[in-house]
Amino acid sequence: MTQAGVGAAIGMAAMAPFSKDGAMNLKAVEQTKAETQRLVEAAKSGGFKISETAVADIRKALAEMKTKLLVIQRGNMDLSQAPKLGSHAYGQTVAAHDQKAADDEAGSANVVLKQFSAVLELADEALARAAGVYQEQEDNAADVHKTAQG
Repeated sequence: MTQAGVGAAIGMAAMAPFSKDGAMNLKAVEQTKAETQRLVEAAKSGGFKISETAVADIRKALAEMKTKLLVIQRGNMDLSQAPKLGSHAYGQTVAAHDQKAADDEAGSANVVLKQFSAVLELADEALARAAGVYQEQEDNAADVHKTAQG
Protein backbone atom coordinates (compact mmCIF):
# COMPACT_ATOMS: atom_id res chain seq x y z
CA MET A 1 0.00 0.00 0.00
CA THR A 2 1.42 3.39 -0.90
CA GLN A 3 1.84 6.20 1.62
CA ALA A 4 -0.92 8.14 -0.11
CA GLY A 5 -3.15 5.08 0.00
CA VAL A 6 -2.57 4.62 3.73
CA GLY A 7 -3.32 8.29 4.38
CA ALA A 8 -6.48 8.10 2.32
CA ALA A 9 -7.58 4.92 4.11
CA ILE A 10 -7.04 6.46 7.55
CA GLY A 11 -8.75 9.68 6.49
CA MET A 12 -11.73 7.79 5.12
CA ALA A 13 -11.88 5.64 8.25
CA ALA A 14 -11.90 8.70 10.48
CA MET A 15 -14.68 10.39 8.50
CA ALA A 16 -16.79 7.32 7.61
CA PRO A 17 -18.96 7.37 10.75
CA PHE A 18 -20.30 10.83 9.91
CA SER A 19 -23.27 11.54 7.68
CA LYS A 20 -23.41 14.62 5.46
CA ASP A 21 -25.12 16.56 8.25
CA GLY A 22 -22.34 15.68 10.71
CA ALA A 23 -24.32 13.08 12.67
CA MET A 24 -22.82 9.74 13.68
CA ASN A 25 -24.46 6.36 13.87
CA LEU A 26 -23.41 3.18 15.60
CA LYS A 27 -23.57 0.91 12.54
CA ALA A 28 -21.23 3.16 10.57
CA VAL A 29 -18.86 3.46 13.53
CA GLU A 30 -18.81 -0.33 14.01
CA GLN A 31 -18.08 -0.87 10.31
CA THR A 32 -15.31 1.71 10.48
CA LYS A 33 -13.90 0.04 13.59
CA ALA A 34 -13.79 -3.31 11.76
CA GLU A 35 -11.98 -1.75 8.78
CA THR A 36 -9.55 0.04 11.07
CA GLN A 37 -8.85 -3.22 12.89
CA ARG A 38 -7.92 -4.70 9.50
CA LEU A 39 -5.39 -1.88 9.08
CA VAL A 40 -3.89 -2.79 12.47
CA GLU A 41 -3.65 -6.45 11.46
CA ALA A 42 -2.06 -5.51 8.13
CA ALA A 43 0.49 -3.36 9.92
CA LYS A 44 1.22 -6.14 12.44
CA SER A 45 1.88 -8.59 9.65
CA GLY A 46 3.99 -6.15 7.67
CA GLY A 47 1.25 -5.78 5.06
CA PHE A 48 1.98 -2.10 4.88
CA LYS A 49 4.78 0.06 6.10
CA ILE A 50 5.16 3.79 6.07
CA SER A 51 7.76 6.23 7.27
CA GLU A 52 7.30 7.89 10.63
CA THR A 53 7.52 11.33 9.02
CA ALA A 54 4.82 10.42 6.51
CA VAL A 55 2.31 9.65 9.27
CA ALA A 56 3.27 12.40 11.69
CA ASP A 57 0.61 14.87 10.54
CA ILE A 58 -2.10 12.20 10.42
CA ARG A 59 -1.23 10.97 13.91
CA LYS A 60 -1.22 14.56 15.15
CA ALA A 61 -4.70 15.07 13.66
CA LEU A 62 -5.89 11.85 15.32
CA ALA A 63 -4.51 13.02 18.67
CA GLU A 64 -6.31 16.35 18.28
CA MET A 65 -9.52 14.54 17.36
CA LYS A 66 -9.16 12.29 20.43
CA THR A 67 -8.75 15.37 22.63
CA LYS A 68 -11.84 17.03 21.15
CA LEU A 69 -13.79 13.80 21.55
CA LEU A 70 -12.80 13.59 25.21
CA VAL A 71 -14.15 17.12 25.73
CA ILE A 72 -17.43 16.09 24.08
CA GLN A 73 -17.61 12.93 26.19
CA ARG A 74 -17.07 14.94 29.38
CA GLY A 75 -19.78 17.33 28.25
CA ASN A 76 -22.12 14.39 27.80
CA MET A 77 -21.71 13.14 31.36
CA ASP A 78 -25.15 14.54 32.14
CA LEU A 79 -26.61 11.97 29.75
CA SER A 80 -25.64 9.24 32.19
CA GLN A 81 -28.12 10.64 34.70
CA ALA A 82 -31.88 10.42 34.40
CA PRO A 83 -33.53 13.82 33.88
CA LYS A 84 -35.63 15.15 36.74
CA LEU A 85 -39.20 14.79 35.54
CA GLY A 86 -40.94 14.66 38.88
CA SER A 87 -41.36 12.13 41.63
CA HIS A 88 -44.47 10.48 40.20
CA ALA A 89 -44.18 7.01 38.68
CA TYR A 90 -44.76 8.11 35.07
CA GLY A 91 -42.11 10.84 35.30
CA GLN A 92 -39.60 8.41 36.74
CA THR A 93 -40.38 5.84 34.04
CA VAL A 94 -39.90 8.40 31.28
CA ALA A 95 -36.73 9.73 32.91
CA ALA A 96 -35.25 6.22 33.14
CA HIS A 97 -36.13 5.56 29.50
CA ASP A 98 -34.59 8.88 28.37
CA GLN A 99 -31.42 8.21 30.33
CA LYS A 100 -31.07 4.71 28.89
CA ALA A 101 -31.66 5.95 25.36
CA ALA A 102 -29.06 8.69 25.76
CA ASP A 103 -26.38 6.74 27.55
CA ASP A 104 -26.74 2.95 27.41
CA GLU A 105 -28.56 1.76 24.32
CA ALA A 106 -26.87 0.86 21.07
CA GLY A 107 -26.92 3.99 18.96
CA SER A 108 -27.07 6.31 21.96
CA ALA A 109 -24.78 9.32 21.94
CA ASN A 110 -22.38 7.99 24.55
CA VAL A 111 -22.16 4.48 23.08
CA VAL A 112 -21.40 5.87 19.63
CA LEU A 113 -18.79 8.25 21.04
CA LYS A 114 -17.09 5.39 22.92
CA GLN A 115 -17.00 3.32 19.75
CA PHE A 116 -15.60 6.25 17.77
CA SER A 117 -12.93 6.71 20.42
CA ALA A 118 -11.94 3.07 19.86
CA VAL A 119 -11.74 3.73 16.10
CA LEU A 120 -9.36 6.64 16.69
CA GLU A 121 -7.19 4.48 18.97
CA LEU A 122 -7.05 1.70 16.38
CA ALA A 123 -6.23 4.13 13.57
CA ASP A 124 -3.36 5.56 15.58
CA GLU A 125 -2.13 2.07 16.45
CA ALA A 126 -2.23 1.04 12.78
CA LEU A 127 -0.19 4.07 11.77
CA ALA A 128 2.28 3.63 14.62
CA ARG A 129 2.76 -0.05 13.75
CA ALA A 130 3.15 0.70 10.04
CA ALA A 131 5.77 3.33 10.85
CA GLY A 132 7.60 0.99 13.23
CA VAL A 133 6.95 3.32 16.16
CA TYR A 134 4.63 0.95 18.01
CA GLN A 135 7.16 -1.87 18.36
CA GLU A 136 9.80 0.62 19.44
CA GLN A 137 7.44 1.93 22.16
CA GLU A 138 6.67 -1.63 23.32
CA ASP A 139 10.38 -2.48 23.42
CA ASN A 140 11.12 0.66 25.45
CA ALA A 141 8.32 -0.17 27.89
CA ALA A 142 9.64 -3.71 28.26
CA ASP A 143 13.16 -2.38 28.90
CA VAL A 144 11.85 -0.02 31.58
CA HIS A 145 9.96 -2.89 33.21
CA LYS A 146 13.05 -5.14 33.19
CA THR A 147 15.18 -2.34 34.64
CA ALA A 148 12.64 -1.67 37.39
CA GLN A 149 12.64 -5.35 38.37
CA GLY A 150 16.40 -5.28 38.66
